[in-house]
Amino acid sequence: MSGRRDRGICLCLSGGGYRATLFHVGVIQRLNELGVLSRLSTITSVSGGSILNGLLACRWADLTPNAAGVFTNLQEVIGQPILNFCRNDIRTPIIIGGRLNPLNWRELVRDRMSVSARFLADAYEPFYDARFSDLSSTGPRFVFCATNMHSGACWHFHGGAACRMGDFYTGYCDASHVRVSDAVAASSAFPLGFSALRLKIPDELQFTREDPWGETRVLSAKRSTVLLDPKNRALFLTDGGVYDNLGVEPVWTRYQSLLVSDAGRPFENLDTCGQGLYSRLKRASDISMEQVGAVRKRWLVEELLAGRRVGALWTLHTRIDDFPLADRCGYDSSVTAAIQRIRTDLDSFSEAEASSLANHGYSLADAALRSRAASMCPNPDAEFNWPNPIWTDPSKILSALKRSHSRKVFQSIGNYARQCLWPW
Repeated sequence: MSGRRDRGICLCLSGGGYRATLFHVGVIQRLNELGVLSRLSTITSVSGGSILNGLLACRWADLTPNAAGVFTNLQEVIGQPILNFCRNDIRTPIIIGGRLNPLNWRELVRDRMSVSARFLADAYEPFYDARFSDLSSTGPRFVFCATNMHSGACWHFHGGAACRMGDFYTGYCDASHVRVSDAVAASSAFPLGFSALRLKIPDELQFTREDPWGETRVLSAKRSTVLLDPKNRALFLTDGGVYDNLGVEPVWTRYQSLLVSDAGRPFENLDTCGQGLYSRLKRASDISMEQVGAVRKRWLVEELLAGRRVGALWTLHTRIDDFPLADRCGYDSSVTAAIQRIRTDLDSFSEAEASSLANHGYSLADAALRSRAASMCPNPDAEFNWPNPIWTDPSKILSALKRSHSRKVFQSIGNYARQCLWPW
């Protein structure tokens, strides 16, 4: 499509809980050293990727580039705050503490005892403390992907000068009043943990067919427009990964230059398949979501190989040896296998988990860009420096990640109970 030419470079950050957030932290660190980060025109995100994207959106104006376009304070402004945030368990206080608080019982009863993503947004709020109207109009366009439960489409929030939100079937409206924390919560509200975010649309806002890119989208005659309840005017938004865990949907027809960082958990074979109602429905759902993601990745790879697009794709389970680069540097297959088993969650991540994920993202982004998209890199010879050099020994990492697949629910509840009883 000619419409996707000359829009610059788009970076897509996938979902995957804190695992994805930390993996992408390493990715942007290497993109920064290669001189790519400051050249991005759009950053899209889903779920765990949106946790990082939210901070980038709020703090982009605080980043200081040098003459080579490399941000000299990226670690202080973005990296360290994200690492500190992911050391906190926000899942347990919300899901357990939220249900125990009598002030929440009316809302819980209304939602059939499900914990709303509104609680997740409130937990995110101190970290971002900004509305879309507060975001700088300079720098990249920041796009957060959620799934509209009414239309079944990808609902996207656009920050920056566009500052609009919506989807094809519902229409689009101004997003200035929306908190960044609400967009991140809608994007990361995994349905098994949280019910959908109720996004209230003010009475004065009206939906139009003008999308955030300034284009008029004519509604297909095959489906009617989603109509809001005039008394409530609320939409239900859930995790963006339900529709597209890569975050490419809003930019697929518009960008020729795409960098896609996928930290979603690889699909696994099962030796035995349970035939209970929950087991078989969950497996069927997992297979369906895996195939949707696989098709998108195949489309992208085919476009890149055919030369119709420029860019690169790397995933959590990509082997460093897959890149045709003589000086590639990364983890071996045993460490990669351990990292890809790290849980998808929003509980406290250890130093070993955080450090190995950031290192892994850093090394894969380095190898992918220098071997597949070198033309995008102003500084292709930038020195390779592990973000966390003390976590490069395979035996040390394998030992530390031995139980990283476990959600440790009871341990988290115990820690939360102790903090409530003995906060000092």
